Amino acid sequence: MAQAYSMEGFEIRIDGNVLEMRTEGMRTSEMATDPGRSFQSFLNNTDVRGILFDVRGAHYKFTDIEWDERARLLGRLCHHVPTAIISRPDQSAQIARIVEQIEKRGGMALACRSRRSARDWIDTLTETNPTG
Repeated sequence: MAQAYSMEGFEIRIDGNVLEMRTEGMRTSEMATDPGRSFQSFLNNTDVRGILFDVRGAHYKFTDIEWDERARLLGRLCHHVPTAIISRPDQSAQIARIVEQIEKRGGMALACRSRRSARDWIDTLTETNPTG
């Protein structure tokens, strides 16, 4: 049985052994409570071998400080499994902050433009290292 959870503006699901979170619409830092809690619950209660964020449909209204806080939080949460972030070109600077924080903690992260690229990267890593 597939596990999934959605609310306006975000969806979380498990696809195989990958936790996928899609975010869309206007997003502010105050809106992160429910998605963050749900994401952390899925992460803590399922055996995931990879994380995929798709933020191409999201438009963030974050200050630089809020972006730094979000990047550090995601670095702490995601550093133990390969994490791919699918974004638009105009989101590159913000996504680079997240990738940097994950890698700074010894994790593996990829910024890319397509779901196929993200899944191929995660699948390759989890096939060669099935224990995560």
